[in-house]
Amino acid sequence: MSFVHKTGSILIIIIGTVSLLAVALLVVDMLRLVELVHPLPTWQDFVEPMTRLLWSSILALVATVISIVSGIWIVRGFYLQKTLKASVDRLSIAFYFPHFIVALYVLALANSMYEWMNFYHPTFGFLEILLAYWLKEVPFVVFYLTVTYTSLDLQSRQLIHLFGGTKWQQFVHVEWVAIRGQVLELFLILFAFIITAYEVPALIGSSVYPLFGPTIFEYYYSIDLAQRFMIDVLLFGVALTLVVSTIALLAWTSRTRQAYGKGRQTL
Repeated sequence: MSFVHKTGSILIIIIGTVSLLAVALLVVDMLRLVELVHPLPTWQDFVEPMTRLLWSSILALVATVISIVSGIWIVRGFYLQKTLKASVDRLSIAFYFPHFIVALYVLALANSMYEWMNFYHPTFGFLEILLAYWLKEVPFVVFYLTVTYTSLDLQSRQLIHLFGGTKWQQFVHVEWVAIRGQVLELFLILFAFIITAYEVPALIGSSVYPLFGPTIFEYYYSIDLAQRFMIDVLLFGVALTLVVSTIALLAWTSRTRQAYGKGRQTL
């Protein structure tokens, strides 16, 4: 095993251990609060935070999907036009701006538009958050897929084209086979970040569509221990889901790489 693979394995073990420790600490905090909170919250009390978690899940899902699709479309355009390196270098400036700076730009632009239109609707706040995440995450997707696309063999696409294959078939049988593992990794990374992120929804979000990130802060530091217990329960569910999804993804990518390696040895 090479040094890079050893380092990667160690990092995965460390991150996995920290994640499991965080879940364990949530359980400990819940057990402690069970003894202090009387009466315990009923299912009606969970409706409000669950609604906010649902809104955040919808936002995270939409933002993740459009960011990945846009990133693939952009990197494919660069790749097929053989201008990948120069074009990707131009996107590097996006990494110098943190999320809240991008959110400030979006907020300033939106406020100017609302003054010009003399109209505002609460849904616009949800769309502004979506726009901020899209602007920030697309460059990340492009950079994540760059190495894979630069290593692809154009001859495989040309072969499919010679046999009458469409552009969609060229993408599915050549590009998708190479990037599907990375796309799943991107989906998990972006979704996990966006669903619990605080700064962008706190800066842009409206009271009509409150999201889960600000709710975590609000409930966790509330003087009402029942609210803290509720947010611990929801965070435990989210964290456990993400940890299990990560383990499943690692197991799937490991089997895929082993099968791919055996196939290459056979060839």
